[in-house]
Amino acid sequence: MIPRTSPCKDLIYDETNTADPYWQNPIIPAKFYRLTSYKNGRNGAIAERVGAVEFIDFKTADNILAGIEFSLTDDVIDGYAMIKDALVIGKTANAEPETLAASPHGIIAPRSENFTIDGAHFANFDFTSGMAAALGDCSHCFHAASTDSGARTYTTSNLEFTNVPRKIRYQYPERGIFHDMDGTLTGLGADTYATKGYKHTQQSECTLDTTLFDGVVCDNTVQIRRVTFTGYQPNNFRG
Repeated sequence: MIPRTSPCKDLIYDETNTADPYWQNPIIPAKFYRLTSYKNGRNGAIAERVGAVEFIDFKTADNILAGIEFSLTDDVIDGYAMIKDALVIGKTANAEPETLAASPHGIIAPRSENFTIDGAHFANFDFTSGMAAALGDCSHCFHAASTDSGARTYTTSNLEFTNVPRKIRYQYPERGIFHDMDGTLTGLGADTYATKGYKHTQQSECTLDTTLFDGVVCDNTVQIRRVTFTGYQPNNFRG
């Protein structure tokens, strides 16, 4: 779902597509309100490939894989594809044995850029497995045939945690970047970052916590950015 003023027109504009300039077919956000979803064998709510789609005031509980998941964002800039004001409960007092034995995420972010979480309360992710977490990255990257190279950046703000021993658990390839706009994720103040704790990210501006954050959190004196190499020759770095 990629909502535009004229949704049936070509979504990709380049210099050869002068009949439908991007600015003449602006984004119109599609807002979904107040879904309550619980006890699903997989996700409470999932968006597969979306543009300016907002999930607002969703409430999910007792879901085995994730409360809410976005797989791919497309044709948007940051701030349009988002989850806003969610309540995500890992397990309730009425959870089934299958749920209690799982290691769910509260929200799984997409394998693409430009995704925002603005307001979410995570509760009761203290599972016996110890691997449940409020946040995960790289949706559907657990299978090598469908994975992304990772290091996608997500923006977060206005997060709350109750009984959440693990705020983040990274998924394969374990390279996600969370940009905390107000400090409610990292606890280090506005404009801070969280990412996996590889050697090159263990810098003096960053603190390693493999339990709560599954990696490092870094203060606002540094920035974490995705770097990619394309068209390299010779192919010394292949693989």
